[in-house]
Amino acid sequence: MDRQRLAITLIAAVLALSTACGGEEQGLPTATPAAETKTVAPNLEPQTQALTLRIASPEINLVTGSDRVTVSGVTSPDATLSVNGLLALPDAQGRFSISLDRFQSENPLVIEVVATSITGESESQVRPVIFSDGSGGSGVFGTVTSVTPSEITLQTGLDPVTLSLDTATTAGIHGWESPSVSNIAQGALVAVMTDGTRAVSVLSVPGRPVRTRHFTGLVVASDTGESLTLRDDSGWQVTATAIDGLDAAPVGELVTAVLEQDLATGSLTVTAFDRALAGAERLYDALALNQDIDSPEASANMTALRWRLAEHGVRNLSMLVNGQPYEGRREAIASADEVYANLFAKHRIGAPSADVTGLVTSIDSGTGQVTVQPTSGPAVMVRISDTTPVALFGERVRSGQLDLASRVTVRYTLSGNDASRVSVMAGNTLPGDSSIQLAVSAGRGEVQGTLIDIGAKSAIITILDRATGQQISLQTAGTTVFRNGAPTDLDSVMAGTNVFARFDPGSYRLLELDIFAPLRSEELVSGVVHSFIPKVADGNLTIRTPDGRLRRFTHNADTLIRRDGLRVFINDVRLGDLVRPNTRVRPPDTPGGRAGEIVVLSLKAPEPGLVTGIIRGVSGGRDGPGGYARVTVSNIWFDLISLKVGTGTEITQQGRTLAVRELAVGQEVTFGSYDPVTLVAGQLVLDPPKASARASVAGGN
Repeated sequence: MDRQRLAITLIAAVLALSTACGGEEQGLPTATPAAETKTVAPNLEPQTQALTLRIASPEINLVTGSDRVTVSGVTSPDATLSVNGLLALPDAQGRFSISLDRFQSENPLVIEVVATSITGESESQVRPVIFSDGSGGSGVFGTVTSVTPSEITLQTGLDPVTLSLDTATTAGIHGWESPSVSNIAQGALVAVMTDGTRAVSVLSVPGRPVRTRHFTGLVVASDTGESLTLRDDSGWQVTATAIDGLDAAPVGELVTAVLEQDLATGSLTVTAFDRALAGAERLYDALALNQDIDSPEASANMTALRWRLAEHGVRNLSMLVNGQPYEGRREAIASADEVYANLFAKHRIGAPSADVTGLVTSIDSGTGQVTVQPTSGPAVMVRISDTTPVALFGERVRSGQLDLASRVTVRYTLSGNDASRVSVMAGNTLPGDSSIQLAVSAGRGEVQGTLIDIGAKSAIITILDRATGQQISLQTAGTTVFRNGAPTDLDSVMAGTNVFARFDPGSYRLLELDIFAPLRSEELVSGVVHSFIPKVADGNLTIRTPDGRLRRFTHNADTLIRRDGLRVFINDVRLGDLVRPNTRVRPPDTPGGRAGEIVVLSLKAPEPGLVTGIIRGVSGGRDGPGGYARVTVSNIWFDLISLKVGTGTEITQQGRTLAVRELAVGQEVTFGSYDPVTLVAGQLVLDPPKASARASVAGGN
């Protein structure tokens, strides 16, 4: 009995000590629930509403004697992240890590890190690494300042380095079959393998990924070990060969595929894919992790992650609902809706919703039912009540002010189709796919930086590019010069000022030089005119920026508008005009409030679109929207260009005229021209598909 009483006493003492230390009492009933205990994590990774990508390893311009390099960093938990085509999915904190082995055929090694989300965000970084061979060979990184047949000079950040060249020195330039070192342009970043003071090889390092990219779409067709076909909600379609051993993707689901392009063979390979629902689960795990941590950082993370999970659900469900009909579509929508409903309920996010953008085709004022017809896909019927927020150009209006043929974006719940918000857009709106492509081209032939040198008789100027840190020299004959918007003459006293320059990328002839310093209340914006209204109204001009965002601004009588350096009026502004990077705006006082204000709108007309590359997808045929087939082409920079091809398109292959139905995946486009606003192809000159071998996993590179 004494031993029994002693045992009971000890057990009671342990339980009391456990309770005092915050531990849980397991297996014992209690009248009141124990308070939730949170832990503290001092090294919690910060998360934001926007997609993040921070690289910790390798360091910039690494020269290593190791045979392996580790690529690690932090991104958003839901991001699809790849390193040289290999999937490296993040954990609940967004951390990722993967190791790449050394291959003699790829030294220097260019590491491409690509992170994307299903909402359309994209971040990427390129980091070159040189593996020294341990026998006296080494490497150096820098920007080319001069090249002669016998030597190359680099600016390395500290001192110039001059290396000798000979007939054995090799060169590598993306997209060139047999380049020489003299083909490498001044200002290019290069990685050089050296043997003492001699350059063994010179590699021009691209500024962005050129071998791998991601594509998000619904799985249209999937064959294990054969191919994968994806289609997004704008009608773009991509078909790629699957690497050996890749499982079949679930048909009807939304996935992000990692694609790898081989310029030599023209082949396109899908090396991996990430299911959208897997990304949602990673966001849930990240929320669960931060919920158990008691810190301001965790609270901030919870706010950002809840927002990302809500938008993740909207994008996934919108793609499923608005996509083209396919077998099992209803089941896929119901399954995704159930997954998001469970995840949202655990974090009090609300009911799963989707977005639909299109024209209002019917309005029933009695029931509040409104039918919205998107550009592609089935019509959607939603219910709008008197309390549904409706914004017309940023201003709150009554739902009764909606008209037939209004262009709207409606967010609505899948259970009941009740609208939670309605945005009415300008009727004069650029199509989404051409808007995205034009926005990316807004910075072509533009440079912002410091004017560091004005040559003799002002014939040549040199600008230090703020974005790349490289120098660029431009010929000034016939240049228009502005200072704070007023015409002026180029003068040597301008050296050291901040400038914007527009130039011809082919001849490096300076077309326009703008010298000004934005006020503290102003910022700069570039992109493409996505929609506009000539009359004065809040939010009457929308600009799509190169990162894909739509930003609303207001122009008024005080707005200075210039096109190619000449002053014009608002009636001269056209959809598809490129918004130059020296456009100045005053942002709104509070995010999500009224539109910002345009101070100076600097425009240039888009050039006719030209394209060469490989056809990666064909959809629609003559039965497609408007009687056009949709053709997706990838160029050497791995840009995806989607064109409309119809009876008015001149299609030839080796001198023979082709019909639209004869277009096929793998055909090489040796020349193509198209309208950059409508994306209708005028001419396609084709070669047959290149012969390519089956794809397989190739080590870690």
